[in-house]
Amino acid sequence: MRTQGIFAIFLSVVGVSTTNSSQSCKCIPGETCWPSQADFASLNKTLAGRLIQGIPPGSVCYTSQPNYNISACETVLRSWFSSTFHASNPISIGWPWWANNPCPPIFPNGTSVTGDQQAGTKGCTIGSYPVYAVNATEAKHVKAAVNFARLKNIRLNVKSTGHSFQGRSTGFGTISIWTHNMRGIKWHDDFKPDSCSLKSPQMAATIAAGERVRDVYTAAASHNAIVVAGSAQDVGIMGWFSGGGHGPLSSTYGLGVDNVLQAKLITPSGDLLTLNPCLNSDLFWAIRGGGGSTFGVLTEVTMKAYPSPRTSRHRLVLALANPENETGYWDLLAYILSESPRLKAGGLQGYGSINPPVPGVPSSTWTLYWGLNVYDKPNGTIESLFAPIKKKLDLENGTTIIYSSSVMNFPDFFTAWNASVTNEAVATAGISMGSRLIPAAPLTQDRQHLARVLRNLTMAAEGEPPAGMLPCFVANNQTGLKGDVSVTPAWRDAVAHVMVGEDFRDSATFAEAKPLIDRVTYERVGALKNLAPESGAYFNEADPFDPDWQYNFWGDNYPRLRAIKKRIDPSGLLWCFSCVGSEDWAQTGSGQLCPKP
Repeated sequence: MRTQGIFAIFLSVVGVSTTNSSQSCKCIPGETCWPSQADFASLNKTLAGRLIQGIPPGSVCYTSQPNYNISACETVLRSWFSSTFHASNPISIGWPWWANNPCPPIFPNGTSVTGDQQAGTKGCTIGSYPVYAVNATEAKHVKAAVNFARLKNIRLNVKSTGHSFQGRSTGFGTISIWTHNMRGIKWHDDFKPDSCSLKSPQMAATIAAGERVRDVYTAAASHNAIVVAGSAQDVGIMGWFSGGGHGPLSSTYGLGVDNVLQAKLITPSGDLLTLNPCLNSDLFWAIRGGGGSTFGVLTEVTMKAYPSPRTSRHRLVLALANPENETGYWDLLAYILSESPRLKAGGLQGYGSINPPVPGVPSSTWTLYWGLNVYDKPNGTIESLFAPIKKKLDLENGTTIIYSSSVMNFPDFFTAWNASVTNEAVATAGISMGSRLIPAAPLTQDRQHLARVLRNLTMAAEGEPPAGMLPCFVANNQTGLKGDVSVTPAWRDAVAHVMVGEDFRDSATFAEAKPLIDRVTYERVGALKNLAPESGAYFNEADPFDPDWQYNFWGDNYPRLRAIKKRIDPSGLLWCFSCVGSEDWAQTGSGQLCPKP
């Protein structure tokens, strides 16, 4: 384990009580119920030395910390915005605001890497990062951590890469199971789920808990195949699929949950279970859309694989040419979105963004970007699908808009994906985001109304720059019936998954950030709800502050999910914000988790 001296300094500043709390609250550092050093030493022995004391990576930049190191600090400062860096740290997360950003890396003058000039004065604490992390490489390590946390009444946390927009990979006073180093991808030419009799075995890949999107795509490509996964290369597969899992292939091949054949899960009681249609089928249903870190700790998943398709990619850049004619620009965007059901039916799928002008850069303007693919279609398919839109854009080119359109053909999916994927910047700010699944009718019935909604969604709050949005064409309504998996049934009726969000200072307190958070919840997401009131939202990219999150994330599936949660985790060992069953608990002002009366 790391040095006791460093750990003592972090615990000395978390500001927790040293009195006994109610036995029903989760035990936290400073309380007499908290395990002794001998207890943790025993756990560490069981884990063969894999117990790590939580120390924020930015601590090496603070002269007040025993691990202060100028060279190490320079490395952290250079790496801070890299998702790979945070994934490779046992406790850090992609958006540290969710841990109260308690120890940002600072320059020698005390200014944080994101510009907070008071960061050095505020100092470095552990905040809401995990107190300990278990560097799990095998299922037995997960089981040992689960049993220890349950017996000691400590809140348990799970982190693979820390890529959670809602901060679900961290928690105050927690022991975290860090699955990042549980690696391995096994290929099957003819997989059959255990205890099931299938007439047609399926090509598949069994994926360990620590594998990321890039790992999965690379492994599949070595077999001239694909496995449905996400778009960002550092996203962990387990959290991605368990929340639903969209990606550049999902409109054709189904969501992540549609492609799961079998999984292995360690339950809150410490049992290792195999989940598939024939074994523990209720849990198999729950983990396919009910969210990660809820029903247990996933150690592996087996997913369908398919022959890699020929891939054609369409790139569109559409910029506002005349700032005095924004109305015409939004009318054009509404027209393009109204065409999306037709484009989707023709096979086009992928991701787009509508980006606002950059403050202080006079030459920047509103710009739509998209990169949409078709699979195993004849050359020329994209050009034919895009022809009606091109005709309309040509009439406005140089006056209302300036645009460029291009098509590239690739021999397989991996080559296309690898040519376009970029490194994702994280930890740049606090973030509040939300989303809505939009069916065809709101996109096609009233284009003028749609244009007004788009414009209002992006309007700036007083004193703030305008905000963009992400229209994603990744829904699938052909694979699976609505009751087969536990994601919101709204996925099956959707054409687009639209995300909105706003950034704020990562040094902001919750009270300081709340006006922007409320703006996202009640104005921006609220406008999307008004556009599609009977729909829902994608759990992994939804607004965690949604007042009706149970229905919006899961629809009519929620009562069944909650019943399974109560049965499998009666003591609330696993808890995360706006996750199944989370309404039974509340965090106190210090961050301690206690049952609601």
